[in-house]
Amino acid sequence: MNKKTIKMMKAYEVKIDEIQRLEVINLGKQKIIKNQLCRYSLFDLFRSSIRFTRLHTWLIQFALLTMTILLITRVIDNETFIIQSLTVTVIFSVFFFIDELFRSFTSGMWELEQTLKYDLRQHIIIKLLIFGLTDLLLISCLAFICQGVIAISFWKIILYLLVPFNITCIVLFSLFTIWRNTFSSVIFWISSGIVLTCVMILVNLFNIYEFEIKYWAAGYILSIIFLGFIVMNILKEKKWEAFYQCY
Repeated sequence: MNKKTIKMMKAYEVKIDEIQRLEVINLGKQKIIKNQLCRYSLFDLFRSSIRFTRLHTWLIQFALLTMTILLITRVIDNETFIIQSLTVTVIFSVFFFIDELFRSFTSGMWELEQTLKYDLRQHIIIKLLIFGLTDLLLISCLAFICQGVIAISFWKIILYLLVPFNITCIVLFSLFTIWRNTFSSVIFWISSGIVLTCVMILVNLFNIYEFEIKYWAAGYILSIIFLGFIVMNILKEKKWEAFYQCY
């Protein structure tokens, strides 16, 4: 390439259509945004849901576990009262987790949160998984520690705790389904108090821990099936639909 050619190339000007240039830039931006919205990662969703969970919810769970362990190992020496204490702990754990689960609705923020990268339905599903596994871990820890304190097997204690756990979830999820348009923190905590009171009355009126283990197993199977049905019904609710779709 000689000097004359280089000089001509430097002097040559490319005519630019400014309107077309702006259209190309806008199309590029739209494509980038669309790709970002449609890029789903289970790990990102898990991390996002953890970040959306308030710190005091986790601190309350840790405090419940710690106080219950201290009670059953150092204070309480009655077997029935120990199981009742564990049941109350598990029910309180459910209360605080469900309060966190439906916080978007009780605080009136569900419409805004629907516009996030991961919509509200996805956050609720992953939170159900996270909170369910956390409560299962809590119940397992309590049962493992309790079996060394009282003469009841690990699996019996698990059933004694999982059945009230499932029933509590069924009642509170059902209330959300019935009052989903007017659901509030006041309704939730009043309902939670009523549920806890009813459980304690039933425990004290009927000696339920003397029932054969087959009845507890049947109660667990029936409650888990019914709970699964209610959760699926909640997740199908039209109120969860996002304001955008990725094609």
